[in-house]
Amino acid sequence: MQTETKIDCRYDDGEAIARQILAQQSDNAARAETLPAEAYNSDAFFRIEAQKVLREDWLFVGHVAQLPNENDYFTLDVIGEPLLVVRNAQGIRVMSNVCLHRWVPIASGSGNSRVFVCPFHNWSYNTEGKLTGAPSMQQAEGFDRHDCQLPQIRHEIVAGMIFITFSATLAPLSDRLGPLVPVLEKYHLADLHCAFTLDYDCPFNWKMAVETFIECYHHAGVHRTTLEDSFPGRLTWIGEDTPGWTVCHQPLRKNGDISEIMTAGLEPFGGLEGDDLRRSDLLLLYPTCLMSLNPDRVTINVILPVSKSMSVWHRVVLVSKPAAARSDFADTVERMRAGVMTIVAEDLEINAEQQRGSRSQLARPGRLSHLETSVWHLANYLKRKLTA
Repeated sequence: MQTETKIDCRYDDGEAIARQILAQQSDNAARAETLPAEAYNSDAFFRIEAQKVLREDWLFVGHVAQLPNENDYFTLDVIGEPLLVVRNAQGIRVMSNVCLHRWVPIASGSGNSRVFVCPFHNWSYNTEGKLTGAPSMQQAEGFDRHDCQLPQIRHEIVAGMIFITFSATLAPLSDRLGPLVPVLEKYHLADLHCAFTLDYDCPFNWKMAVETFIECYHHAGVHRTTLEDSFPGRLTWIGEDTPGWTVCHQPLRKNGDISEIMTAGLEPFGGLEGDDLRRSDLLLLYPTCLMSLNPDRVTINVILPVSKSMSVWHRVVLVSKPAAARSDFADTVERMRAGVMTIVAEDLEINAEQQRGSRSQLARPGRLSHLETSVWHLANYLKRKLTA
């Protein structure tokens, strides 16, 4: 007679999921395992992450190359907060994008403007966030537009990258990333040109997007006809974990031609030599900034969590200014964009399937390969934040 095996039901207890994560071992990479499946499917745990992890850390929102001219701006939503990033005469400013009147965002997309006008009732704001116009408010007793300014968001710029935090007490990001800055400077990161940006929806948990980016173990399965031939996953190695980042080194295959890592129409960054010309480094700057350092281009991404099973991917592709000045640069950008979307489509498909499988009542934490140590590093970062 066959005995029935009881299957535990999925649950949505955020604190219990946090305790389960904290109970997992974190001092032996050889015994590393994934987070519990519930951590990717719980509304309650997502709310804990939003508060303890995302709102209490530094989050990448863009690069100064996206704002080359005075009055340039772009918008994005970060943890439910519509934000406006603008360059004015004083420099970069990050502020709330929500009208002080009845909460409609005052700007969308990107562009160049000295004034932002709310489409609801035409309240207007300048690039410092000060209210400059509020029609028909003369009879509102005690109202003075000069007292009104959009909330300003704390931000730092490191190597041209713009980061924000909603915490007033968090230590400066420059302290944490200081040891990494010399590496970023090798790629002239603060002086690059924005080739293009790309935004797309990811119908899965934000951690799945991050984890997949920072390991190449999946190349042989997901990218076997695209990335695996030139960048075999088995050749990659993971750097030591740090409080601020983890890195996956992705070398070109031993006998690979340099053309397999370079992009036709681009120019390698000056000063790179040796292995730097034959390797792409994939970095996660905790918690949601993903970087790809290549000999002729840098891609910086931020995963913007929306819910337990939906995220938005914001991608910024940067190249040298001499490359951007070439007459054929527009054609190069289109080829780059097409190549990116090929890889994106492969990852989107597998991560959507991963999200579906993680909902199974039979899903349990799985063991990790040494090629996925960066995934374990992310788990240990989450533990640090959950206990802070």
